[in-house]
Amino acid sequence: SVAIAGAATQVGVKGGAISLTCSAVGNPSPSFEWRRLGSMITTGATLQLKALHFADGGMYTCVASNTIEAGARSGQATVEIRIEGPPQKCNVLSANSYDASEVNITVNCPE
Repeated sequence: SVAIAGAATQVGVKGGAISLTCSAVGNPSPSFEWRRLGSMITTGATLQLKALHFADGGMYTCVASNTIEAGARSGQATVEIRIEGPPQKCNVLSANSYDASEVNITVNCPE
Protein backbone atom coordinates (compact mmCIF):
# COMPACT_ATOMS: atom_id res chain seq x y z
CA SER A 1 0.00 0.00 0.00
CA VAL A 2 0.98 3.64 -0.50
CA ALA A 3 0.88 6.17 2.33
CA ILE A 4 1.58 9.88 2.76
CA ALA A 5 2.97 10.83 6.17
CA GLY A 6 0.67 12.99 8.30
CA ALA A 7 -3.00 13.86 8.18
CA ALA A 8 -5.22 13.56 5.09
CA THR A 9 -5.39 17.37 5.05
CA GLN A 10 -2.16 19.31 5.45
CA VAL A 11 -2.17 23.04 6.23
CA GLY A 12 0.46 25.44 4.92
CA VAL A 13 0.91 29.17 5.53
CA LYS A 14 0.97 31.66 2.65
CA GLY A 15 4.62 32.47 1.92
CA GLY A 16 5.83 29.42 3.85
CA ALA A 17 6.78 25.91 2.79
CA ILE A 18 5.36 22.42 3.11
CA SER A 19 7.00 19.02 2.64
CA LEU A 20 5.13 15.75 2.05
CA THR A 21 6.67 12.29 2.11
CA CYS A 22 5.18 9.28 0.36
CA SER A 23 6.08 5.71 1.28
CA ALA A 24 5.48 2.27 -0.18
CA VAL A 25 7.14 -1.12 0.13
CA GLY A 26 7.93 -3.33 -2.82
CA ASN A 27 10.53 -5.56 -4.40
CA PRO A 28 12.09 -4.04 -6.35
CA SER A 29 11.74 -0.71 -4.51
CA PRO A 30 9.03 1.43 -6.06
CA SER A 31 9.54 4.73 -7.86
CA PHE A 32 7.40 7.72 -6.93
CA GLU A 33 5.78 10.58 -8.76
CA TRP A 34 3.56 13.38 -7.52
CA ARG A 35 0.52 14.53 -9.50
CA ARG A 36 -1.82 17.48 -9.32
CA LEU A 37 -4.85 18.04 -11.54
CA GLY A 38 -3.92 14.89 -13.46
CA SER A 39 -0.40 16.07 -14.40
CA MET A 40 2.94 14.94 -13.00
CA ILE A 41 4.65 17.76 -11.09
CA THR A 42 7.75 15.98 -9.76
CA THR A 43 9.35 12.59 -9.11
CA GLY A 44 10.73 11.16 -5.88
CA ALA A 45 9.18 10.24 -2.55
CA THR A 46 9.23 13.81 -1.18
CA LEU A 47 7.23 16.75 -2.49
CA GLN A 48 8.47 20.17 -1.39
CA LEU A 49 6.47 23.31 -2.06
CA LYS A 50 8.07 26.66 -1.19
CA ALA A 51 6.81 30.25 -1.15
CA LEU A 52 3.24 28.99 -0.93
CA HIS A 53 0.38 30.87 -2.58
CA PHE A 54 -3.35 30.31 -2.10
CA ALA A 55 -3.37 28.77 -5.61
CA ASP A 56 -1.12 25.93 -4.29
CA GLY A 57 -4.04 24.59 -2.27
CA GLY A 58 -5.81 21.49 -3.55
CA MET A 59 -5.47 17.74 -3.96
CA TYR A 60 -2.06 16.11 -4.54
CA THR A 61 -1.58 12.43 -5.38
CA CYS A 62 1.52 10.29 -4.86
CA VAL A 63 1.78 7.36 -7.27
CA ALA A 64 4.19 4.54 -6.38
CA SER A 65 5.01 1.94 -9.02
CA ASN A 66 7.49 -0.80 -9.76
CA THR A 67 8.04 -3.26 -12.55
CA ILE A 68 8.40 -6.95 -11.90
CA GLU A 69 8.67 -9.85 -14.32
CA ALA A 70 4.93 -10.47 -14.11
CA GLY A 71 4.16 -6.84 -15.05
CA ALA A 72 3.87 -3.41 -13.54
CA ARG A 73 2.20 -2.66 -10.22
CA SER A 74 1.21 0.68 -8.80
CA GLY A 75 -0.74 2.28 -5.99
CA GLN A 76 -1.57 5.79 -4.95
CA ALA A 77 -2.48 7.99 -2.00
CA THR A 78 -3.99 11.47 -2.02
CA VAL A 79 -3.63 14.41 0.36
CA GLU A 80 -5.35 17.79 0.45
CA ILE A 81 -3.26 20.91 1.01
CA ARG A 82 -4.94 24.00 2.42
CA ILE A 83 -3.17 27.35 2.45
CA GLU A 84 -3.95 29.80 5.23
CA GLY A 85 -2.92 33.40 5.61
CA PRO A 86 -4.14 36.89 6.36
CA PRO A 87 -7.24 38.10 4.56
CA GLN A 88 -6.66 39.34 1.04
CA LYS A 89 -7.53 42.82 -0.14
CA CYS A 90 -10.02 42.41 -2.95
CA ASN A 91 -11.26 44.93 -5.48
CA VAL A 92 -14.82 45.10 -6.75
CA LEU A 93 -14.51 45.30 -10.53
CA SER A 94 -18.20 45.67 -11.30
CA ALA A 95 -21.60 45.43 -9.69
CA ASN A 96 -24.93 45.23 -11.48
CA SER A 97 -28.34 45.13 -9.89
CA TYR A 98 -31.18 43.86 -12.04
CA ASP A 99 -33.82 43.94 -9.32
CA ALA A 100 -33.99 43.57 -5.57
CA SER A 101 -33.52 39.80 -5.73
CA GLU A 102 -30.53 39.61 -8.11
CA VAL A 103 -27.12 41.31 -7.86
CA ASN A 104 -24.04 40.33 -9.89
CA ILE A 105 -20.67 41.32 -8.45
CA THR A 106 -17.25 40.68 -10.03
CA VAL A 107 -14.35 40.64 -7.55
CA ASN A 108 -10.58 40.42 -8.13
CA CYS A 109 -8.39 39.17 -5.27
CA PRO A 110 -4.70 39.31 -6.29
CA GLU A 111 -2.20 37.32 -4.25
